[in-house]
Amino acid sequence: MEGTVLDWVDIVAERAGADREAVTEVLTRYRIVGPKAVPTRRQLRVDAIHFAGIKNLAADDDAEGRRFVPFSFHRAFATPVTAFVSDGKNDAGKSSTLDIIKWGLRGSSKVAGDVQNWLRQVCLLLTIGGERILIAWRVDDGVPTGKIVVLPAGVEPGLDALSYAAADVMKKHSDEAATAGEPVFGMDVPVDDLVERLLTGGALPIDSFDGDEQMEAAVSDFMLQRLGLDTLTQWTRIANATDADDGNLVGHGWHLWSQALAITKPSEASVIGETPFHARNVLNTFLATEWGATALSARSQKKAVDGRLAGIHRRRDRDSESREANAQVLRAEKSEVEAELKTIPVSGMTAEEVEAAMTVVTEATAAITRTQRAMSDAALAYGSAERELHAAEQDLAAFKEAAVTKRFWHALKPSCCPRCDAKVQPEQWQREQEGSCSLCNNPIDESDAAPNGNFDNAGTVDDEIDPVTMAEQRVARYTADAERLSTLHDDAMSQAEAAESEFQRASEVISNVHGDPIERRALERRIAVLDGRIQERSERSDEDPEEEPLTADARILDAAETFAGDSGKSVFAAALLSVSAQITSLGKTLGISNLEKATLQANAQLPVVKGGEKTAFGKLTDGEKLRLKIALVVSLLDVGTTSGLGRHPGFLIVDSLATEELNRENGELLLRELSRVAQTYGLQVITSTAHSELVDAVLPDEAIQRPTAEDLMW
Repeated sequence: MEGTVLDWVDIVAERAGADREAVTEVLTRYRIVGPKAVPTRRQLRVDAIHFAGIKNLAADDDAEGRRFVPFSFHRAFATPVTAFVSDGKNDAGKSSTLDIIKWGLRGSSKVAGDVQNWLRQVCLLLTIGGERILIAWRVDDGVPTGKIVVLPAGVEPGLDALSYAAADVMKKHSDEAATAGEPVFGMDVPVDDLVERLLTGGALPIDSFDGDEQMEAAVSDFMLQRLGLDTLTQWTRIANATDADDGNLVGHGWHLWSQALAITKPSEASVIGETPFHARNVLNTFLATEWGATALSARSQKKAVDGRLAGIHRRRDRDSESREANAQVLRAEKSEVEAELKTIPVSGMTAEEVEAAMTVVTEATAAITRTQRAMSDAALAYGSAERELHAAEQDLAAFKEAAVTKRFWHALKPSCCPRCDAKVQPEQWQREQEGSCSLCNNPIDESDAAPNGNFDNAGTVDDEIDPVTMAEQRVARYTADAERLSTLHDDAMSQAEAAESEFQRASEVISNVHGDPIERRALERRIAVLDGRIQERSERSDEDPEEEPLTADARILDAAETFAGDSGKSVFAAALLSVSAQITSLGKTLGISNLEKATLQANAQLPVVKGGEKTAFGKLTDGEKLRLKIALVVSLLDVGTTSGLGRHPGFLIVDSLATEELNRENGELLLRELSRVAQTYGLQVITSTAHSELVDAVLPDEAIQRPTAEDLMW
């Protein structure tokens, strides 16, 4: 086997175009193992079932009251076929009994809610590969708590005696419930003492559980290990996914494989198990080659990697679509700009020349503004100087006139006071000679007045400066200022006229341009920018860093799947041919008289030829489907044992047998042949039916579980 594994890795490496070390790393990382020998089939037998509890029913004579009815049930299975029978009555407890057995076998419950709440304890006695196993649990308000133990050789758990003891205990519990007016949980039950007694006597505890999830996990782990089955990681597409590669890796184990141990609904179109979707996995579990698990694991992991790559590609495609949509918008904008550009005539001047002319216009405009302001300022200054000059000239004339008047008045000799007509005395004239006024006696100052009071430094002028002279100096100064400012005004006017002339010249140059080169250049630049943006969006987006390594992984996984599938294909194909032949023969034996051929395919499809016509399995009657499902399980046992590929444990529950039969003869034939086939191939069948007459005609009394006097199983 070691040489085969080494050769396998080398072949995968060669097919994938990778080195051995890389292939080994990928296979290890994805937990892909090489060929694995198919374990020897281990037989499963249900030896006995016990359960007890208290029914919670409506009171017969009180609509509001409750009636609590204790029950305790035990059945040992000693025949290949065991039938739970009621005489034409449904709801007798037959299906519930089968569901309780399946609860123990699968670890998960599909027991009806009311029945599960009635239960207080359950024990399921099994034999697996010669090893005796007891799965025992108490039930409180529907919740299981218990253990899985391996019994020592020769030790019997005594479930029949336990059932009797449980009947007495349940009677006491029902009395407690009647007193309380409601179910009572958490009380002592005999199964607890049984488990303790067995452990004390040498039983080996395998696992314990408290609650639904723990029970399912404990039973699943135990069954997989004891029956030599493996868990399977399968890629499953997400429901309603938009992409075929959208999916997840889902683990499958005993919960799925155990579906091959029961035919609950004969009308179901799955040839094995409960759903067509999982039928292939179930089939490949119970008809396996040494390469089967390798191929399935590699296929599932390859699918998962393909899904991740598809996600990368979708993201890139969405990015590309977004980029292309953006590029389309840019192309449309570019077309509009190009159309606008065509409407502008080509000019004889370059854009640079036009820009230079525009600069001249701008500068000339600024010069006009500047020189106009200077001319205005010069005009204002010149006007002010003219006014100052005029005022100075007026002051000069006034001073001259005042001087003349003063000299005239000083030359006069008054004889009386101008106010009171008093005569001026000689002594008063004497004072005037001394420099004082003959009338008021104040000192006489010939330079004392400024007629207009409108000359510089009035009242502070040196007494030696003549006011007329000062006025003449001011006139001379303002005359010089006016002449200077007049010259400045003339210069500003000349500059303004020059700026206006330059503006007119540059404006004429621009007005002679056909079209607007600057606008053309702006549009051309816009087109260049758009071209760059379009090019940017046309380039491939950056690669995802995961894409390359995932692509390499996918290549290796694909090579591994292909090689493993090819390696096991011929062996598996030969097994399918043998199983198909066996199904055809058994189908006829079980009552499909016009069956010509049944072909089991690798995908668990089972098309048949019946009456010369090829028919899909799903198109058959429910009775025909049931017969072929039974035939498939038996064929897996027979061919699997012969080829060493089969792993079905040889146990089957068939609920409501013969319900689909149209007449008694067909039902008897089915049950008779089922009993013969079970005996021949070592198959244990537990079934139920409401047709007691069919069972009575075929099975011995020890193979029949009949109802109580109340026509109930328990």
